[in-house]
Amino acid sequence: MTRLASAIGALAMLIAIALAIGFLVEESHAELEPKGCPTQGPTQVFTSRADRVRIIIPRGWCATDHPSYPGLLVSMLHNQPPGEILLTSEPFTRELYCSWPVSCRNLTTNTQKYACALREKLSALRMRVGPSQLGPRENEAAGLPSVWFEYDDNKRFLRQAVAVNGDRALSLVLSAPTGDARANHVRPFDTALRTLAVLTAAESAAPTGSIDAAVDDALTTLSGDAGVLPPPVPRESPIGPCPNEVRR
Repeated sequence: MTRLASAIGALAMLIAIALAIGFLVEESHAELEPKGCPTQGPTQVFTSRADRVRIIIPRGWCATDHPSYPGLLVSMLHNQPPGEILLTSEPFTRELYCSWPVSCRNLTTNTQKYACALREKLSALRMRVGPSQLGPRENEAAGLPSVWFEYDDNKRFLRQAVAVNGDRALSLVLSAPTGDARANHVRPFDTALRTLAVLTAAESAAPTGSIDAAVDDALTTLSGDAGVLPPPVPRESPIGPCPNEVRR
């Protein structure tokens, strides 16, 4: 009971950090199969058709989807050593883009711009923020290149990966109470990140069915045998002139 209460308290703190830097914004409908916390049997897979994204839950982690919690797609808990992982999503809009510092908007890719803006916000919260690093090649092969970085306030130690796909900005956050605990969870975090994939238009529109095919596809992607998933049809770009800026 004490461990569960501690995990829930830590998760609440992580959500508070998410709210502070502004990436929990809207309700999302998604599916987690199988439900519960299986210690054996089928691998848990989380799918959000609204956000067109899928991720495989690391073995030994207990996942919970949050259909009524704004922007929080799925949370994953681990008892010993303690740790939490959150997958969040927010719409990539002109408003979001214009909230980023000009120096960040001048970077090359939207993912780099998003990571830069989050790092600026975290630094303003007096977090110790490390440099940005390129994410795993599996993300890029799946059409979802990512960037990750680490930060802490000497009370919580976090590792965050971000990716921008079309009209969604995704974030995967690992949180632990110590630096050693964070380091211990780097491998499952990276494993989950490598399975983060964009759904095709057909998968996004498909009714709920057997999850076995999704698991097989994602695991095949990890082995390097899958083809590149076609990206969804892009909507109007949020990138453009921002208000109250001097044009040159």
